[in-house]
Amino acid sequence: MRRIFVLVLAGTIVSLTGATSWAENSSILRDCSFLALPVASVDADFVLLSGDTLKSDNGKLTVLPTQDSLDLTASESTDQGDQAGHVTLTATVTAPEIGSVTVSGAGTGSVILALPLNGSGVGRVYTISWAATFDNGMHMCP
Repeated sequence: MRRIFVLVLAGTIVSLTGATSWAENSSILRDCSFLALPVASVDADFVLLSGDTLKSDNGKLTVLPTQDSLDLTASESTDQGDQAGHVTLTATVTAPEIGSVTVSGAGTGSVILALPLNGSGVGRVYTISWAATFDNGMHMCP
């Protein structure tokens, strides 16, 4: 699994790290497309972090201390027939003095996981690591 999101609460900040590709990745979205040269995307699968109070500012993510979970979605592209592919997603949320929680799921077309923000409080920092597979296990991301 690879570290992708770091989240701080109440002014909670989540920052995104990871490999940069040509895709329009952001602090809440990872493009998991296949890359065809010279610079064309095929099979635009993606992973998206979302929440009611999640805000992105210059690559840092923040949530209010009242936010007790975030959603992490892994989805096949909207291409005709691709939504029939099997998707798996595993994520681990860690924070100092709280430990870690791992959640996982699988589905057809997409998977949505609720990521718990246990022990939330002002200034708390969370690290969210994840791994996804698409296309019936044939395409891994990251």
